[in-house]
Amino acid sequence: MTNHLTKTFCPTTTTEIWGHPKGLWILFWTEGWLSFAQYGMLSVLVVYLKDIFQHPVRAEKILGLPLLLAVNKKLYEPKGLDATAGSLSGLIMAVIFAAPFLGSFISDRGLGKTRSGIIGIILLTISFFCMMLEQLFVLALLGFLVGVAFSGSLKAQVGALYELNDRRRSDAYQIYSQSIQIMAIISPLLCSFLGTVAWYLAFCTTGCAMLIGLICYAAWGCYLPAEETHMYASVVENTNCGIVEKKRILFLLWLVVLFALGVLPNQEIMDGYLLWGSEHYQLAIMGMTYPASTLVSLDSVISMVTGLLILWFWRWYDARYGAVHDMTKIIIGSGISTSGPIFLVCAEWLYPGPHQINLWWGVIFHTVNDIGCSMTFATGMALFSRYAPIRYNTTLVSCFTLHIFLGNMMIGKLASLLHQISDSLFWLLHSGGALLSTLGLLASSRMAGRLFSPTLDKPT
Repeated sequence: MTNHLTKTFCPTTTTEIWGHPKGLWILFWTEGWLSFAQYGMLSVLVVYLKDIFQHPVRAEKILGLPLLLAVNKKLYEPKGLDATAGSLSGLIMAVIFAAPFLGSFISDRGLGKTRSGIIGIILLTISFFCMMLEQLFVLALLGFLVGVAFSGSLKAQVGALYELNDRRRSDAYQIYSQSIQIMAIISPLLCSFLGTVAWYLAFCTTGCAMLIGLICYAAWGCYLPAEETHMYASVVENTNCGIVEKKRILFLLWLVVLFALGVLPNQEIMDGYLLWGSEHYQLAIMGMTYPASTLVSLDSVISMVTGLLILWFWRWYDARYGAVHDMTKIIIGSGISTSGPIFLVCAEWLYPGPHQINLWWGVIFHTVNDIGCSMTFATGMALFSRYAPIRYNTTLVSCFTLHIFLGNMMIGKLASLLHQISDSLFWLLHSGGALLSTLGLLASSRMAGRLFSPTLDKPT
């Protein structure tokens, strides 16, 4: 379908750009605009919700909000505006990262990755524009979650561009992740400032970004992997998973649980961290006070730099000393992430008063955290893409994001404890979760070595 409609946009003189298939760069920009919209919305979400709750008259006009608050109260029992906004934001972010699993299951059962992606991006575009009307915000969120579910197939399409043992696959996911970081720098800055003028301007901007992403994906879709000519299409049909594949599936699901604990410090950045930062950081720079939402952009800048450095480092290391297994990279990254929240504990111990913590402490926290995440997130996606059985590849690659769903479910509870427990204990709980993840990954490394042995990498 897409190949025929976009034939004139796809000259075939070259098949690669900068050593990677052209399809990677189409997915790079599509995911970039999707991330612009998503991170722009999420960066203002907790502040927007708090603003609504401070004005009960506005809250009463929003269709479906009482039901959403009832569910949130049942799960977290928050106390106070900050806790309510923080826990509800965490719940919404959790569902965002669970939704792709369902959409990808439908994709694997016959809809196809490209059709699934187009449906998802269209729904996302409509939902972001609907958020401009405050009364429809909850309904727009529902449409947004359905759109996220179907657009989850983009991640699996990245892996489908490469042969099973192509070393470039890990690099491709690192490059793909950079599109998220680039847009996550710009959109929180822009949307947070637009939100100070009028919330609908921020949501209109996210809708326009999705429209650009839709045009990019539909116009150059012929460079995406053709579903009917997948490298293993002839052996996928009517084939059951063997014993090795079943063990790999169970092991990958176990990794989802471990990743969920390790992601706690990073996922808190878009939730309780913004409320904590607005109270503790010195956000006035050169006479201008910045919204707390701009901390998301700060994190994205640092994340982009650290991601590129990590990409360069592993290329250099692999060329000089030989390739390092993905599992080893993930364990190292998880261990680094453990220490990030400790810097926030130290900063608050040294400067306990409001607005006393210099933002350089935040830079240190983000740097350590982002180095760890750069070595776990992209590498984890590559690992899932490489070892998930072909007939369930899209589903299991999207299943990788379930660790963020589980992490955000825990984040919602942790955010509801903000100001109910000491801030030091609050951050130590995040560090403790990452430590448990690291220990679990270490304990599982021997099993990974057996299941992910190159001798077992044969089409099923």
